[in-house]
Amino acid sequence: MAAGCTKLPHVTFNGKVSGLHNGVFLVTDSAGLSLAGQNITDGTIKVDTVLENQGYCTLTINKNGTRDFPVEVYLQAGQYTVEADAAHLDRYPRITSSSPIQTELTAYYMLQDEMGLKRFKNPMSQLSANDGDIDKLKLDVFKAFIAKYPNSVAAAHLMADVNYGNDIEAYNKIFNKLSQVAKNSSIGKGIGKRLGLMMKLLPGAEAPDITGTTPDGKKFDRTKLDKKVYVVDFWKAGNQVSRMNHQEMVNGIIGHVDSRKVGFISISLDNKRDWWTKAITEDHLSWPQYADLKGNESANAEAWAITKIPTYYILDGKWRVIERDVTMSRLEFTINDYLAHH
Repeated sequence: MAAGCTKLPHVTFNGKVSGLHNGVFLVTDSAGLSLAGQNITDGTIKVDTVLENQGYCTLTINKNGTRDFPVEVYLQAGQYTVEADAAHLDRYPRITSSSPIQTELTAYYMLQDEMGLKRFKNPMSQLSANDGDIDKLKLDVFKAFIAKYPNSVAAAHLMADVNYGNDIEAYNKIFNKLSQVAKNSSIGKGIGKRLGLMMKLLPGAEAPDITGTTPDGKKFDRTKLDKKVYVVDFWKAGNQVSRMNHQEMVNGIIGHVDSRKVGFISISLDNKRDWWTKAITEDHLSWPQYADLKGNESANAEAWAITKIPTYYILDGKWRVIERDVTMSRLEFTINDYLAHH
């Protein structure tokens, strides 16, 4: 009786890092476990390893003694050719392979570098551009990428890593242009759902009601609203930034705005009542506090498209969105600017 054997799939890396004589080539999986590695002494990359599972991984070419610049790769069985320059390891290497998804990743990230270099000295550096500039760059990169790869399979995956909340309408248009494969992927469905919710929260839209109650059991009642402007604060007792910002509100903003016209409402995403109520007392929060105590699964988190804590909305007296995801540094300005024009 003859026994057969199955040849395990392999992935092979070959390539050249110009000018690198003392460095490391490393590939890790999504859990950070090493899949392949090699010390580089003459700029040459030559690595072969068994590939148990294909998928998104991280590749790093490190010049010893300098900062790492990990990049995303998609591995599946086959040959990968890597070309890089030791003087520019902060840029995406030219990676070619038979993988269609890797072909898209290479095109996207090299396009990002190319377009970024035209605007900034270092496209992803906070020293050369602020967050708004980076977000605008990424939006323009996505537009250019989708124009070139309208049937992209990786588009939804790439979109999941972008702060598309800063320009919901623009990213919604991009999402609607994605292939059905991308839209119907698990990531694509999640993005589509979130974009749908966020499109309902654009300036001028009626904001959702608040689920849950105050610590003494009172439900939210929008008929009792009596201010021209409301700051809606999403927070958690265990979130340090939330707690620090509360002190800035208590000791600063509240005393600077007209209390007859401006109101504050907090919505906690805690899941433990004692944590929530203790934090309210410690932070001296005198304005209405609501929670459904379901943590990140709160109906409030979904209805208001909350993905980070803290998040601040500014609403008008009719419970319509004036601005969403306002930074703490802009709260007071945005409030006063609205009141000055209304």
